[in-house]
Amino acid sequence: MGSSTDPALIVFAWGNESRGDDGIGPLLARRLLSLGRPALVVIEDHQLNIEHITDFVDDTPLLFIDASVSIESGIMLEQIEASGDGNFSTHAISPRALLNVYREATGNAPPPAYLLHVAGESFSLGEGLGDTGAASAETAWAFLEDLLRRPSSEWRAALSSGVA
Repeated sequence: MGSSTDPALIVFAWGNESRGDDGIGPLLARRLLSLGRPALVVIEDHQLNIEHITDFVDDTPLLFIDASVSIESGIMLEQIEASGDGNFSTHAISPRALLNVYREATGNAPPPAYLLHVAGESFSLGEGLGDTGAASAETAWAFLEDLLRRPSSEWRAALSSGVA
């Protein structure tokens, strides 16, 4: 990162707000955007796409945020690596597969990447956030606020330690 305008963190948050707890990603993206932090780039989309590799900046850490059924409540942060995990199409891709596409397309190692799982359980069409999703979104927001209270130069280390 060569200039003071380079981001310190790139956040990808995705989901479908018309499918209940799947709207957690967009909800958190809007909150992050409202902070107006120049060192923070927030990319909100309906789903991850292979074109998102063009949003990577050198070795700037990536934080992926998504609703998850892999945990029952709250949040879980995990560091992720590139993987040809099979979750891939021309229209949707998993974070691990996206990192793999970056590696294959550029010949470079992908930036450090983290996945923030935010628990959800209600994903039916036409629903709003359920109780679990709403509570987990607030837990995720507290985590993000704590991370962003630190100087941006400390964000990478805080994510690496798994503690914000």
